[in-house]
Amino acid sequence: MKLILAIDGGGSRTRCLAIDCSGQVVSESTSGPSNHLLVDRDTVRQSLANATDETLARIRVNRADVACLSAGLAGVDFDGAGADEMEELLRDLGFENLVINGDMVIAHAGALQLKPGVIALAGTGSVVLGIGANGERVKVGGWGPIFGDEGSAYRIGQMALRAAATAYDGRGPETLLVPRLLLALGLAEFPETVTRVYVDGMETREIAALSRVAYEVAQEGDEVARSLFFRAAQDLAESVEAAIRQLGLDQSKVSVSYQGSVLESCHLLRERFVETLKRNVRRVSIVSPEFEPVIGAYLLGCKSLGWQVNDIVLEKLKQRPRQDEQESLVSKEGS
Repeated sequence: MKLILAIDGGGSRTRCLAIDCSGQVVSESTSGPSNHLLVDRDTVRQSLANATDETLARIRVNRADVACLSAGLAGVDFDGAGADEMEELLRDLGFENLVINGDMVIAHAGALQLKPGVIALAGTGSVVLGIGANGERVKVGGWGPIFGDEGSAYRIGQMALRAAATAYDGRGPETLLVPRLLLALGLAEFPETVTRVYVDGMETREIAALSRVAYEVAQEGDEVARSLFFRAAQDLAESVEAAIRQLGLDQSKVSVSYQGSVLESCHLLRERFVETLKRNVRRVSIVSPEFEPVIGAYLLGCKSLGWQVNDIVLEKLKQRPRQDEQESLVSKEGS
């Protein structure tokens, strides 16, 4: 039995799926973080070793049965920067035939099934990746929380705090964000947020989690909260438009898809995102993401091996519910 080990490695967890040439997922496992830019090499090595070892052990096969290990890793950029270090580590773990990409590349492959187009990724952070018909790539955004991440859950959470502070000062319109954020943070008075944010030091994910509160308030009709999501949609659409222009696709039919909790869970934002693109881009086609990123890693592995991905394979993959466990803006479940 020849298998592809498909890996989606991020800053909080690593997923590994063993998938055969028919598209059947025969085993899977989840381990810790594998972003080598955020955690030390030993942690990355242990996470990848645990994920691959457990996946193979569950079906009692060894590395000789692995035709290819195809990984999308958060510490690898869209152009392959950072891949060499991870390739060396995976070879040390006993894997020879490797396909290493950035996590945004496997997200693109999964959403658009290896077809050209542009994908907007918006979860805790955000980035846009465009791939042209000849394989040319362009990245827009992805600059991180200090001077980037427009349209992300982090940026929405940050804007919610700003809007609440403005309302508290009497410099802006009243908003339910003030009491709701206090409730979420377990605070009695808004000035206490200064200690929580600056002294206690709220992490990026904690601020991003406030986007859930903002979304609940927006759904109740609060205009200030709604404006945050309209702004986020505009920012993401502008980034997509920039990628389309750089690829020279602004006069051609271009497919645009999306991945990540913000665009997948927040209908208010996604609707405005789609409306904006359809208004500003002449021949855009907005398509729902076909597969989760880890399946994108599998498809890239198939391409490397020359395995045919026909309709039967795709149908089998589609029968499997998405298991990416992304953070949701509308619930507290997720990674």
